[in-house]
Amino acid sequence: MISLRISSFDEEALFISNRDKRISVRSVQHILEQHHLHAHQLRHTFITGLVRANEDLAVIQSLSGHSSADMILRYSKPTEEDKLRAIEGLYKE
Repeated sequence: MISLRISSFDEEALFISNRDKRISVRSVQHILEQHHLHAHQLRHTFITGLVRANEDLAVIQSLSGHSSADMILRYSKPTEEDKLRAIEGLYKE
């Protein structure tokens, strides 16, 4: 289960309204639900992008808040394209 951290107003807002005001956690959840998305999906996409960009695991672990680097490996499921690219890379001159 995901718990959203309520930030202080000293921190920059990730989501702002068209009036340049901070959007509440519940408003963000409502907007995501309208598009059939959940906060966890955004988190997963973010972490997967970092893994696929070959970022340092310690950095990804820190950004994701996971206590174990083993959890990060769950985001690195290779696609068929990834496997094919790895094999083709063996035979490049």
